[in-house]
Amino acid sequence: MNADVVVIGAGIVGAACARALARTGLSVAVVDRGAPASATSARGEGNLLVSDKAPGPELDLAMLAAGHWPHLAASLADQLGPGFPDIEYDRKGGVVVATTEEGAEPLRAFANGQAAAGVEVAHLTPGEALSLEPHLNPAITAAVHYPQDAQLQPVVATEALLASARRAGVRVLAHQEVIGLVRDGERITGVRTAAETIGTSAVVVAAGPWSGEVAAVLGADLPV
Repeated sequence: MNADVVVIGAGIVGAACARALARTGLSVAVVDRGAPASATSARGEGNLLVSDKAPGPELDLAMLAAGHWPHLAASLADQLGPGFPDIEYDRKGGVVVATTEEGAEPLRAFANGQAAAGVEVAHLTPGEALSLEPHLNPAITAAVHYPQDAQLQPVVATEALLASARRAGVRVLAHQEVIGLVRDGERITGVRTAAETIGTSAVVVAAGPWSGEVAAVLGADLPV
């Protein structure tokens, strides 16, 4: 088997990478030592948050995702049809509260810094916060509403991305552990699994918390 790109990891990041690469016309193979969406993507809450990130690269990425997910969710639904489970994308918003005087000003300052970076932020009175979430601790000293916060079902979203990727020609090889690379000098020419060798010149490591371990197998240092 040959592929322009081999993606190692069939979680939501690997699935998204494979789909995006295939939609540019590249041939892609996804390899995972387990089943798709069976590791980190099966254990997350599916939160798509801007509320918990300070200005910087991580917030920039979260903002990009916040703008992209509504269109992606609609595109996947249109492509896969009503017979495929709903990924349950919901831009429900989030509320962050402080319940001490010591915590109130840092929360307001954090939110103001986020607002300056482009995050949608609304400072709430205690009554407004309780109207949004009646089960909050009523001893509210500061509250901030983040309407861009969203949530989805991560396993279904991963499977939807992989289903879309397969329609673009991506091959998904489950239960195949990567055991090394094939090289021609410094040039990558293949990825070896326990079952076969896949000819390729490019590798994406998308193995979540195991990415450092996978990179070490490939001869690279990735401090994860």
